[in-house]
Amino acid sequence: MAVAARSRPQRTNSHTRRQNPVNGGEGRFHELLEALPAAIYTTDSTGRITFFNPAAAELSGRTPRLGIDRWCVTWRLYWPDGRPLPHDECPMAMALKEDRPIRGIEAVVERPDGTRVRILPYPTPLHDASGRLVGAVNMLVDLTDRDNAERALRKLNKALENRVDDRTRRLRESERRFRLFVQRVTDYAIFMMDPEGVITEWNAGAERIKGYRAAEIIGKHFSRFYTAEDREKEVPTRALATAARQGRFETEGWRVRNDGTRFWANVVIDAIHDDTGALAGFAKITRDMTERRAVEEQLRQSQKMEAIGQLTGGLAHDFNNLFAAIIPNLELAQRRIKDQKARQYLANAIRSVDRGAKLMHQLLAFSRRDDIVTEPVDVNYLTSQLCEMLPRTIGPTIAVKTALDPDAWQAMTEPGQLELAILNLAINARDAMLPGGELKISTANIESSKSGLPVGVKAGDYVMLSVADTGTGMSEEVRGRAFEPFYTTKDLGKGTGLGLSMVYAFAKQSGGAATIDSETGRGTVVRLYLPRAKPLLDAADEDGTLTKADSGPTGRILVVDDDDDVRSITITLLAALGHEAREAGNGREALDLLQLDRRFDLLMIDLLMPNMHGTTFAAKAQSLVPGVPVLFITGYNGTSHAPKMSDAQYLIKKPFRLAELAEKLRDILRRHGWGKIAAARGAAATHC
Repeated sequence: MAVAARSRPQRTNSHTRRQNPVNGGEGRFHELLEALPAAIYTTDSTGRITFFNPAAAELSGRTPRLGIDRWCVTWRLYWPDGRPLPHDECPMAMALKEDRPIRGIEAVVERPDGTRVRILPYPTPLHDASGRLVGAVNMLVDLTDRDNAERALRKLNKALENRVDDRTRRLRESERRFRLFVQRVTDYAIFMMDPEGVITEWNAGAERIKGYRAAEIIGKHFSRFYTAEDREKEVPTRALATAARQGRFETEGWRVRNDGTRFWANVVIDAIHDDTGALAGFAKITRDMTERRAVEEQLRQSQKMEAIGQLTGGLAHDFNNLFAAIIPNLELAQRRIKDQKARQYLANAIRSVDRGAKLMHQLLAFSRRDDIVTEPVDVNYLTSQLCEMLPRTIGPTIAVKTALDPDAWQAMTEPGQLELAILNLAINARDAMLPGGELKISTANIESSKSGLPVGVKAGDYVMLSVADTGTGMSEEVRGRAFEPFYTTKDLGKGTGLGLSMVYAFAKQSGGAATIDSETGRGTVVRLYLPRAKPLLDAADEDGTLTKADSGPTGRILVVDDDDDVRSITITLLAALGHEAREAGNGREALDLLQLDRRFDLLMIDLLMPNMHGTTFAAKAQSLVPGVPVLFITGYNGTSHAPKMSDAQYLIKKPFRLAELAEKLRDILRRHGWGKIAAARGAAATHC
């Protein structure tokens, strides 16, 4: 029967003393252990080593004196943290002293050459036919390389299988000892079946993994571990037929425990033949792979999100370049046209393009790796617009209501990410409710001087947005883990477990917080606390025309962008604001221009240009024009592509509005004082 051992410690059941003959067949028992690739040794009842196989000698680097040396005394043992391991705390000494198997205690053995090996011992007491303690057997699992351990165990299986036919008679005396060893394995479910699949033997690992005691399951057919769907497809029958025909059957799939829960199992069924070659039954080894499968699924989800992020990041950058050319042209046309109807048509077009730009921002959420770029956001307006489309998203059976504070402040956050957060919360709420449920979105101002804030949130004023549902609610355990990445209570394939974690990360990136208030059967309320924004210098009137579009005193600006349309409209916008602008299509062309003319108050640089990154060009340009401020232009939503900003570096996102550009230029003016810098720089150049 093939046996495998794992190094992961597990809780053992209370042990039962078994009869273990120690005289008859001792030589054959040792001969078996000599052949095993696993490190194994035995001791007498006083702890003196009576047997030590080659694998154990290789692992420890020593060959003991049988009947004299004690493992816990002769060998230098340490705790995993490097502290010496006292003799009375050695797992083998504890097993003999307490007359019970010891599991889960890791140790480190020091070889004669000074190298140390981290091991997991499995000491198990041995008893004679009368139940008297006669010694112990210990298997040492090398934890420094788990893959090697797995290969060694597979090698053990193969070695045992190859020896079954020609050594069956020689091993019968040792079979009871070997069976005891199998019974002590708890990391694998190992059991025997007759040729029809009826269970005849059952180990402790099978009890732990499948949930049946031996008395409950022996005599029953093994097909009860399969799902109803697999039984209908006759999967158990075909598995035995394959093992009988080919000698082995191996697969992975869902299996069912005694309590009805499912687990993902790796299954190996080996056919066992007697001396005549007739099929005597099957040995079945099952390993619970649920945890590893979950980790692999999380990795696949992470890789998928990474791929989506890379794709959407590139697409959105190109789309933002288009929007960056369309929106300003529409604004400039709106400023020149006097006909009210035509102005309204242009305002409608601007709003539509704005919605497209916001869609790009939502897609870019998948590629974000750093803090978001925040801006003042009217939370009430954004929520009202979003609530118009929520019924189409979550379905008509859920009622959507709002309770928006008419005096709610603007929040300093990223609008596309706020929309995505509300959508995530609404979809989560829908999944927790039956038809007829109610989703309620509310806003309120939170003044830290008057109201309490969540723990860990710095003092300040916040806009609180809450999403409440009348669903099933969460238990205390689920509520405590709800914001963890990849944690989900939904069925496989119905949720990535990223929704709430992204909402939480978004709130923290905005400088705020997120909380959950929920009880089983009483619904859930998720609250977002977003920092209050300072009022914008510019405002928008009803038809979308920004009323303050001047940028203060004018200056000379160099625009560097590889996109002709974006560069052209940027020059036009600057001219509309009264600035003198020069342009260059790439970094090399711009550097050549700066060699001839350095009288610039500002450099506007596309962050991602071919052949020369915007930050590289900025460094070279500022060496030619010391102290000149830089305004980076980017089509990306987050700051993962942005440089670390110095005091003279700023960032504006595509597509930008005319007033937004004017506001940014006014801010730079206040900090750097245009005109004087350029004039001084020009005088210095003339003098040189």
